Parts: sequence; C-alpha cells; structure tokens
Amino acid sequence: MRAGALSGRLSDLGINDAFMKSAAKTLQSGDAALFLLIRKMTTDKVLAALQDTGGTVLRSSFDETKEEAMRAVLAGAQVASAAGT
Repeated sequence: MRAGALSGRLSDLGINDAFMKSAAKTLQSGDAALFLLIRKMTTDKVLAALQDTGGTVLRSSFDETKEEAMRAVLAGAQVASAAGT
C-alpha cells in the first residue's frame, strides 16, 4: 500500500496527517515510524506489549504518569539492546 493511501486511512481513524508528515521528516535512513491507535486496551497491556521494542514516544494521549511509564519501558529496551542483552 502506498504511504499516501496509508496516511489517508490513518487520519480517517484519528491520527492526524500533518503529525505523521512531521514525524516522517525526523526519520533518518534505516529508521522507521510506527503509529498506534489503541482503543480498547489498558495501559498495562500496552506497556507489556512494548516492553522489548525500544523506541521514542513523540505524542500520546496517556496522562503524564502513564506516558512517563511508557517512556521508561521504551528507554529500558533501548539500553538493554545497546548492552547486547
């Protein structure tokens, strides 16, 4: 599927097209972006699913405490990956 078609479908679901384009501009060669629209999942399940992935949160609708927990989970995965564990 072309990026434009995917972008259109995601914005129809609630992910802002301008935000996706802005995020794409920050990517370097070999990087990737993942946009998640999660409607029926608790924060603890989201954090558990992301536990070993690494990455950076650009924007979320979690409250500050939950967003900080998500950032910590992702940062921990990046540290573990860099250490080779």
